[in-house]
Amino acid sequence: MLTINDFTMIKTKILYLILAGLFFVLPFQVNAQEESDLSMVSATISNRTGYVLKEVHIQAFNSKNRAVTNEDGSFSIRVENEDILIISHLGYEKAVVYVKEGNLESDTIVLKQWGTIEPQEDTNIALGSLPFERITGSVERITGEELNDFPTPFVREALAGRLSGLTTSYGDASTVTESFGNGIRGQEVGQLYVDGVPAVDIVLTPAEVDDVIVAKDYGSTFMFGTLGAPGALIVNTKRGLPGERLFRITSNTGVRTPAFLPSTMNAQDYARNYNIALSNDGFSPIYTQNDINDYATGNNPVRNPNNNYYEDFVNGISTYSHVTGDFSGGNEKVQYFSHLGYYTTNGIETVGEGRKSSRIRLNNNVQIQFGDAGVVNLGVGGSFNKRNEPKLSANDAFNTMYNYPANALPYKVNDTIFTSSREFSRNLLVDLAHSSIIEDIRRDAFARVGLDLNLDKVTKGLTLKTLVGMYVLNVLTDVIEPTPHTAEPIFTLENDGTYRVSGLRNFINGEDRFQFKKLADRVDRTQFINANLSYVRNFNDNHKVIADLFFNNQKLTGSTLAQNVIFRNIGARVNYMFNQKYVLEGKLLNAPIRQLSKDEKKKVNYDAGLAWLLHKESFLKNASWLNFLKLRGNFGVQSRPVSQFFISENLYKRTNAGGNFGVDGGQTGSTGTNRIFTASNLITPKQEYLSIGLDFQMFKSKINGQLNYFNIRNYDQIISPGNLFAFLPTAYLPLINYEDSRFRGIDGNISYSNKIGNLSYKIGVNATYGVNYTTLSNDTTYPIGEEQRNVIGNNEVIRGLKAIGIFQNEAEIASAPTQLFGDVKPGDIRYLDFNNDGLIDEKDYHEIGTPSRVDFGLNYMMQYKNWSMGIHADGKVGGSYIEQLNWNRKANDYTNELANSWPVSNSLPRLTTLTNTNNYRNSSFWLKKAGYLNLRSIMVAYSLPQALLKDLGVKEFSLSASTKNPFVISYSDQRFMPSRNKGYSQHPVLRTFELGVQVSF
Repeated sequence: MLTINDFTMIKTKILYLILAGLFFVLPFQVNAQEESDLSMVSATISNRTGYVLKEVHIQAFNSKNRAVTNEDGSFSIRVENEDILIISHLGYEKAVVYVKEGNLESDTIVLKQWGTIEPQEDTNIALGSLPFERITGSVERITGEELNDFPTPFVREALAGRLSGLTTSYGDASTVTESFGNGIRGQEVGQLYVDGVPAVDIVLTPAEVDDVIVAKDYGSTFMFGTLGAPGALIVNTKRGLPGERLFRITSNTGVRTPAFLPSTMNAQDYARNYNIALSNDGFSPIYTQNDINDYATGNNPVRNPNNNYYEDFVNGISTYSHVTGDFSGGNEKVQYFSHLGYYTTNGIETVGEGRKSSRIRLNNNVQIQFGDAGVVNLGVGGSFNKRNEPKLSANDAFNTMYNYPANALPYKVNDTIFTSSREFSRNLLVDLAHSSIIEDIRRDAFARVGLDLNLDKVTKGLTLKTLVGMYVLNVLTDVIEPTPHTAEPIFTLENDGTYRVSGLRNFINGEDRFQFKKLADRVDRTQFINANLSYVRNFNDNHKVIADLFFNNQKLTGSTLAQNVIFRNIGARVNYMFNQKYVLEGKLLNAPIRQLSKDEKKKVNYDAGLAWLLHKESFLKNASWLNFLKLRGNFGVQSRPVSQFFISENLYKRTNAGGNFGVDGGQTGSTGTNRIFTASNLITPKQEYLSIGLDFQMFKSKINGQLNYFNIRNYDQIISPGNLFAFLPTAYLPLINYEDSRFRGIDGNISYSNKIGNLSYKIGVNATYGVNYTTLSNDTTYPIGEEQRNVIGNNEVIRGLKAIGIFQNEAEIASAPTQLFGDVKPGDIRYLDFNNDGLIDEKDYHEIGTPSRVDFGLNYMMQYKNWSMGIHADGKVGGSYIEQLNWNRKANDYTNELANSWPVSNSLPRLTTLTNTNNYRNSSFWLKKAGYLNLRSIMVAYSLPQALLKDLGVKEFSLSASTKNPFVISYSDQRFMPSRNKGYSQHPVLRTFELGVQVSF
């Protein structure tokens, strides 16, 4: 029987086929005229700095002729009387040049370099666009072509280190569930908009992206409402160009290996050091010298195993491939773009069926212009993902490898029975190769229809833009759950000193089950509608107005949501430019939060901004080196989104179990009739945003950049006040408006591009500095004498004890102030009595360090003749962190570094098998430097010369070689510093080596 999900996918496929057919049957082909009927046009092509560009490709749409610029940057081409030229060159955005009556408008054509924004260029911001010179907020733009020099199928990863204020973190590093997160100015990205439609879970590839706008403050995100408060990523996918015919195929194949794996002890070293830990605790050793010898020699492998989990299970290479095909083109009335991508990868484990994933991605765009009345924008697509892997997640597998010592348990008792024990119950050979297997199918689909109407006949300068879109995510998960025979062996000592398996305990009789059964079914939907009535009018050169009225509504439904979520915004924006150099902007928005009272829902947020185009002032008119300089600022207050909570009784009513509602953890009885709180006293949580900045271009746009100051305040936040009402049961705490915090800082970027002979290059640096402050907190408030422990004020600090060494003997312990963190022995950490009261306790906690406050990115791109290269890196400067890697391991595995524990050296305290509250707490002893440089990617490519390709009918043919995550420079070789748990308790980040080929026709 067909389900709703099946119908959704069928409709998506039918719509895609219709559009695909439309692309290929539209009458874009125009018969070429005889050569004698054609006109010859000539021009010179250069960049904005005045350098002429050779090897530029020119394609005439109607005449079908092609040309390439020579050493002087000039070309000649035969065209029809009315024709369109498409001009393309590596490192520059494509240009469309029209031939009218057999002539070009100019004999000089200037191409725009990647990564620059022209002052008059319309730039996408919240629910609309404005000329860049009139935007009062901080925005940065990067093209999809620039992102293509990063070897990844994920746009979110390709953004790493590229733009100021934007950070990129490693999410799940497993090959089959790989994900990345982005943050803007210390906050998670509020929303991802793809062609105007919000789609948080969508997986985009750089090949389908035209550009990405990072909107960082209220000057550019305010009209998004609550979801735009933390900033937004605005992605525009590619469109066809009038006069273009392009078919591009790209294929990339690579291998991946772990960028970092821990160094842990073998069985004999672990047994030796564990005996030392027992001795330190006053216990007798449990491993005999014969045991240690057997670990080393391999005798008695069942009783004395010596496992190397990383060699046994990870000594492999993950392979992957990524193939995309792009079709684009059109005429002056209709343009189209179609993207089809296929991605497949496997895991790095070497036993069992392994982890395998494949993904098909579709994206189709059509723009149809009907006369002078307007444009219809259509988009449809989606992806189909299939994943097979053991039920044991990749993160859990690596957590087991890190925590299980090499002698934990053998993999097998014999050929039919696998081992298991109460202490170490997980057998990795079973879980990865002989146990449950998950088959996961993830399908998402999107569709959007936009209509832009020119209402000039009603009122000059009036347009209406509407957009309706839907995004659907469906995840189906099945599982096969065979159970192998498992048991814990019982050993008997033989006369010759060896051991035999004399019995089994905790035996589980396995069962082969090879039929899939349903594990989960997830369906999420996002429905979106937006309307923008825009009025654009230049009354004269001194008075220019852009006014917009907005309405948008976003509804989220799904099986993972306890209730439907609706975001509705109604607002207005007025942008006024005076004397071509002064900009004033005001915005009003009603963005209600559904759970709050009616009065709260009526409240209006506001934002005001201004911009001053300094380069147009008379006092800078003689500054020929200055192309563009804008001083801007904006200030606003916006609603903040809240976590889900319920305001009505009896939302859950069960007979067999308690209901969950109200605050997290709030439990009711079996009927679910208790009401935890009311929302009548809650007010809207808010964010206050001040942003001041400069945008600049200098020396014929060789230097581009911006510098920003920001001050973000979050207040009236809705919390469950555990410390304020500590006497109440946590399940029945009310919700209240409390807490006030600020994040202040600066961010900026600067890039320098130049051309020397055949060498063109661009160097870019960006950085963000930010500090958190708390002025009102739910945390405990400490009395006089312990003020240094309070979080009020600058709470972005590391608090702990000051360590002054390790106690060497009992005499040192007796002469030192008493430490009240348990029984202290030689080999334990010695602390400073910070408050001089003769005792070492929590009152001696104080600031001992700060986390890193500076994020930075480095980017280098160059072209030399037909060679190109891209290098990208990011990292942190300064700061510290508390290293907990070698805190009490008890019976878990030991890293090789623990062999240096006291008394071997004073770099680590004594080993212990017990909880040690003296040693394992925040202190300067564990403080490590947090700075690092992570080289994200290097790509080198070679393109065949255009002069050769022109005669072959090929527009582009290039070969590339790249690597990702080749190395990290840091103060620690024990951690992968960009994500310190990767490789230990989580799947490691992978190092990639890739070869690629790209052909365009």
